[in-house]
Amino acid sequence: MTKKVFSFFTLVVSLTFVVLLYPKLQNPSAFQELITQWGWISIFVDLFILMLLALFPIVPFALIAGGNTLIFGWINGFLLSLVGSLLGASLGFYLSRNLGQEWAQPKIARLGKWANLIEGNSFSIILISRLIPILPSAAVNYAAGLSLMTFPKFLLASLLGKIPMIVWESWIGHDFWQISKHPSRFLFAILIGALIFGLASLYFYFSSKRFDNLSQ
Repeated sequence: MTKKVFSFFTLVVSLTFVVLLYPKLQNPSAFQELITQWGWISIFVDLFILMLLALFPIVPFALIAGGNTLIFGWINGFLLSLVGSLLGASLGFYLSRNLGQEWAQPKIARLGKWANLIEGNSFSIILISRLIPILPSAAVNYAAGLSLMTFPKFLLASLLGKIPMIVWESWIGHDFWQISKHPSRFLFAILIGALIFGLASLYFYFSSKRFDNLSQ
């Protein structure tokens, strides 16, 4: 089986699992029951679901990250969310590279100086992208796979960017599921996220403008 066939098969199987699991992922009680029924294997079930959602983010990651804190506690829940997210990002990078890089690279090369600027600043671009909630994480994974960026650089940039993001997503997801108990804390989490990640968005915007000016 070639890498392309294997990658395509993996995507199809993953999408099938996501569709089947979707009803369980929208409700904290159903999600908790789905995870905890497996005993000690529940950790691996949780990681598997997180990997699937990294490929097909059909529900906000914050809801699952918050569910993890309710099931496993704050620290263990955060670590599971971080590891699962990185595993899913790595899988998305791998699938995209196998399925699309050969097709995409000639088209990226036509961008000329702009392409060189993007490739030369790929680490910082991935890092900042991880800090912008409105940018789909799956799209970042796939785009990185299409580029010439090395996997170790992608993984390190993703790790550094995902740590603060998943801390916040775990917090806001936890308080969302228990908003009746912590309404003011939930609002405070939104404000903190808007401040920190809003600044990251502004930095990304002005960096893009700078890259654009340099490419002209």
